Amino acid sequence: MAAFNHLALLNRIAVVRDYAALWQQFFTFFAEELTEKTITADEEAEFANIVSLLAVNHYKFQELTRGYFDDAGKVIGVLEEAVSLEQMQLLPPATFSKMQLDWHTLFIGMHKTLGKMISELPPKQLAELQGGGAHAAG
Repeated sequence: MAAFNHLALLNRIAVVRDYAALWQQFFTFFAEELTEKTITADEEAEFANIVSLLAVNHYKFQELTRGYFDDAGKVIGVLEEAVSLEQMQLLPPATFSKMQLDWHTLFIGMHKTLGKMISELPPKQLAELQGGGAHAAG
């Protein structure tokens, strides 16, 4: 049995897709103004869990996007600002808006990265990817 190639393009694409999906889920917590929102303990716990998952998976994301996505370090910057939902409620409006803008810029960059990676796939792997085999070694 051959060893799994973590650097295979199909694996890289799968990792970026998963990370971008988690990044999008992260944003749902602060897509709208938080100042008037009542934050529950469950929401705070779910938010902390997503932030933790993003932080834990960041190294893999950064390594597998090397050469495609130059702003991986900025992801950590946004995560550092997102200490908790309660803390984000207290941010000045300009700081909160900047965080939202930074999130959007990085989200767009992640999808551009996916586009670059997908454009490099040979036709057979592209067909496999479109058929749902994104986690297969390439």
